[in-house]
Amino acid sequence: MSERNDHTQLKAVWRQYKGRIVGLLSAFLFALLWVIFNFATAALVFIIAGIGYLVGAYFDGKLDVREWLRFFTR
Repeated sequence: MSERNDHTQLKAVWRQYKGRIVGLLSAFLFALLWVIFNFATAALVFIIAGIGYLVGAYFDGKLDVREWLRFFTR
């Protein structure tokens, strides 16, 4: 029963801090790529990953392109 409670707590922490956890892991990965390769390669990897995320979110129905463009053209 304790294992289920731990899993429930872990899910609650993930829901509350999801953005921070993903941001931290992204920053760590970016820094690691920068050290191993160079800034241009690391930036290119993150730009391509970001485009991939946006395309995936669009096809999942989680991205409203008009609202997104309206946000950036204020």
